[in-house]
Amino acid sequence: MLRCAIARWSPGDTVLVIGAGATRGAQFVEEHSPRCQPPLNADFFNQLQRIQTAKHQPTVNGVLRDALRIYGPNYRVTLEEYVTQLEGLLEVVELVPASSRTLTPEGLREMRKRLLNALSAVLEESADVVKSTSSARQHPCMYHAEIVRHLVPRDTILSFNYDCVMDDALRRHGRRKWSAQYGYCFPNPGRVSGHEPWSALEPPSSQNRSINLLKLHGSLNWRPLPEAEHLEIKLRERPYKQAGDKEFELVPPENAKRLFDRPVLRKLWGNAELALRRARVLTLAGFSFTPTDLHVDSLFRAAMASNDKLERVIIVNPSPEHRRAIRSVLVGPLQEGARVVQFDSLREFSHHADLLRV
Repeated sequence: MLRCAIARWSPGDTVLVIGAGATRGAQFVEEHSPRCQPPLNADFFNQLQRIQTAKHQPTVNGVLRDALRIYGPNYRVTLEEYVTQLEGLLEVVELVPASSRTLTPEGLREMRKRLLNALSAVLEESADVVKSTSSARQHPCMYHAEIVRHLVPRDTILSFNYDCVMDDALRRHGRRKWSAQYGYCFPNPGRVSGHEPWSALEPPSSQNRSINLLKLHGSLNWRPLPEAEHLEIKLRERPYKQAGDKEFELVPPENAKRLFDRPVLRKLWGNAELALRRARVLTLAGFSFTPTDLHVDSLFRAAMASNDKLERVIIVNPSPEHRRAIRSVLVGPLQEGARVVQFDSLREFSHHADLLRV
């Protein structure tokens, strides 16, 4: 009996990397200024305290109490610093259980759970693409739309965002070139359920015919990923609406990522390295490297060390410090002659999205 060979995943020439700044720079934020805005690493706790919805207040108050307990009053800490701190505390307390009477492994795990619930709450308030009353739903971002219009099948988006703003732009404007079944690049697309609401009109029906969206830190519209590749992967139509603890797949920006616990994530990170290694055009929009996330730094350094094709690097970021950090990681290809183009905002870049093409 003949067996049908599964096509090997093959990324194209263009890679777009998006970070929290790409959602913060979206049109619905820029023009409609929601009280609670999509969080950046540095202002997560500030945005958390802007949430007014009653159902989220127990979560908000719980996380603020947790941070106060660890850091004391007048603390200034980023999201990634706090996640890394919880990670370190948990390791120490599990190693030496008697070291602390007030911080227990169970208590620290509850703090971590509350933090992830709080992150979901901030994104629900600021970037919900499903809820009819949200700015993100009422005023879809045309900057993201313009970028999608210039992408073609096999182009790869590497997203470090949990929100679904890019997913929404793909389903709205990715007709015939975006499929949530194939585009998320899960290792067994035939076992992906719930993909229909997230696919564009007339979606591609096979691998390598869709734009790729690799969400390396997970996504609010993914239910927890299975422990084995052959099991069903479930997408959620409404990323935020749920009672109790949140049921989604999020990989916090911590040092000791447990990537190897889930083969699906292992596959996505492997695909990301391949896409970066083969890229001829690399765009980094609203993205920056942080000292606490060594896996991301290492991913780019490893891929760039083997990339001899890169022709153009586009950096969309207003921060000179972040731009310098990006150039330092990409130093190899830049020394080989890759051209650098820089923009301050997603809006500015959207007017030059044709640069995504070779």
